[in-house]
Amino acid sequence: MLTTYTVAPAVPSSKDLALAGLTDPASPLAITPVIHPKDGVPDPKSRTFWTAAANALYIVRRRGMDLFGQTPDLADKLALGNDLVDFGRRGPIGCDSDALGGLALWEAADRAAQVDRPSAPVAFHIIGWLPANGTCERWRDLTLEFLDREVVANGMVADWAVHALADADGRWVKKPHLHALLTHRFWKPGRRTGEPNGAWLGSTKQRQKMADAWAAITGS
Repeated sequence: MLTTYTVAPAVPSSKDLALAGLTDPASPLAITPVIHPKDGVPDPKSRTFWTAAANALYIVRRRGMDLFGQTPDLADKLALGNDLVDFGRRGPIGCDSDALGGLALWEAADRAAQVDRPSAPVAFHIIGWLPANGTCERWRDLTLEFLDREVVANGMVADWAVHALADADGRWVKKPHLHALLTHRFWKPGRRTGEPNGAWLGSTKQRQKMADAWAAITGS
């Protein structure tokens, strides 16, 4: 299992949640499928959330290209300061190989979804509350414990990022929260590469089990 890309030194905003197709979650964890739009991106401002690649860029506060062109500029979102605390990848051996490292994993999933059941999710984007009184190290430990149990143990991969931002007086501008992008399609090289995994988060019961696991691990 791998974790990479640590950087030194939040409730998700209502705008973030709305753009992702979410409402402010009553539960500690929101799970949203990433599905390509049928007729192109309806609103350029929402482009962040329509492809796996765009989601992967968004959670680490980067801009780049996806199937629909340039992803949005995040300058306005970061105007008050950089809220990226820590980020990495967690998954089985091979998930960070030369062929799948960085954005390549998500670009491959996007390409597969163009031709194989495009109405099925490309990935899942989760947003979860983290303890406001925790440390960066504690947030990372909770994140990795959760991902190992709920994602890696099921053979899937997650790119994750912790966001938080405090003002000069120590008050939260953005309370600590986790973003993670989870694979939904088979990612290992083989005859099923790119196919949706219908047994993975395909039911309300499975998604509730994941949300319950997050609540138990974080104490929320």
